[in-house]
Formats: sequence, structure tokens, C-alpha cells
Amino acid sequence: MKPLAASIITPLLVFAVAPAFAIESPRIVPRMNEVQKPEAEVFATLKKYFTDSSLSNFQLVSADERTHTLVAKQALTDDLSWRNWAFCETGPVQMVYKFEDGTVTVTVKLEKTSRRSTLASVSADFQGRYGLGGNQNQVACTSKFVVEDSILAAAGAAPAK
Repeated sequence: MKPLAASIITPLLVFAVAPAFAIESPRIVPRMNEVQKPEAEVFATLKKYFTDSSLSNFQLVSADERTHTLVAKQALTDDLSWRNWAFCETGPVQMVYKFEDGTVTVTVKLEKTSRRSTLASVSADFQGRYGLGGNQNQVACTSKFVVEDSILAAAGAAPAK
């Protein structure tokens, strides 16, 4: 192969093959903030938040005091709230589908940073159900961080800047 042909073909091959190896950004990204309270106090506060219906609409799924991890779930049928909380990317055919309901599962992990300080990490997994006639489509959605920020605020963290 002549040097000129090789110098043209090599970049073309790289650009053709590179998209196959492109790294997709993660769908679930944790939101973290420091809470100026001891770990046990933050755990108790969030456990109450997830179990008291006057504080939130979440339902506590699990609360592990040993690992300082809480998991809670919330179902939502309100399209406006859902659109404020999550972005759901669909294919061209599903774009005409109507939001029917969705669930968000949050996982909160607490880590002691000092005697009076705790690092709280909140991740949210959004799953939306869309339909058109008899067709249903389950979509994994991306958070807009509204839910995570409200949970961190309930834990006592300063508002995110």
C-alpha cells in the first residue's frame, strides 16, 4: 500500500470502528452531600422520612443499620411531576406513547466522615411505563436530580449550589 493511500484509509477505519467502542454515560449517577450530623442520626431521620406518609410518598423497602443503607420506592402516575423528575429517552415509534405510570427506587448510602459529619449518597433508578392502545413500553429513565436533592435536604444537607 502506498503511503498516501495508507494515510487516508487508516483514519477512515478508525472513525468507522470507534463508535462501536464509544463509552455511554451512566444512567444512574449518585448525588452526594455532607450532612453535619452523626451517621446514626441521619439514618434515623431518613428512615422516618421514608416511612411517614406526611413527610414523603416513599415506601421503605429496606433499612440496613449495619451498612447504613436505605432503599425506598415510590410509584407515580402524574405526568407533570414525572417530567420534572426524570428524562425518558425513547425511540421514534414510542415518542407518541403516553406516560401511564412510573416508579423510582432510591438507594441512600451513609458514610461517617467524622464524629459529627456524614457523607450521604443518593441514587435514583427511574422506570417509566408508556402506552399507546394495547402496546406497552417500559423505559429506563435518567434522573434530573430533583428527587435526590429533596432527600439530601430531608437528611439535613445544605442545598446544592
